[in-house]
Amino acid sequence: MKFKLLINPHKNEIIEAQVHQKSIFTDNLEKFVLTNGNSNSITAYDDKDHVILQLEDIVMITILDNKITAICINNKRYHLRKRIYQLTNELPNNFWRINKSSIVNKIYIDRFEETKTAGVNIVMKNGLSDYVSRRCFSKIRKELK
Repeated sequence: MKFKLLINPHKNEIIEAQVHQKSIFTDNLEKFVLTNGNSNSITAYDDKDHVILQLEDIVMITILDNKITAICINNKRYHLRKRIYQLTNELPNNFWRINKSSIVNKIYIDRFEETKTAGVNIVMKNGLSDYVSRRCFSKIRKELK
């Protein structure tokens, strides 16, 4: 297999691949090129099986048992092989970082609850709950205004 990259700022961009047959790789390559690398899915693992999760199905990403875990609408849990800070930079704007170890999909937020110690918890529509750090809550409050 050969790879050739031509850079010419005065021409339209085109990506062309010559292959012997269509495969999963060519399908993934086509999807990557057509979405400019901005996919609405993320790679996850379910007991070492490779799974593609749709971002709109993810309710929360958090650390459970020292592993990054995506919790979906049906409460099914999948392991991710990326760090929280990496995911924060890659996920779209409908995902909010709520503390050092959790990210939530704001579509599935049910409510915010005040705690006895003047803190704030977030309650998701599927019943999950987690605390919101003061720093993150001030960013969320600014976005809600």
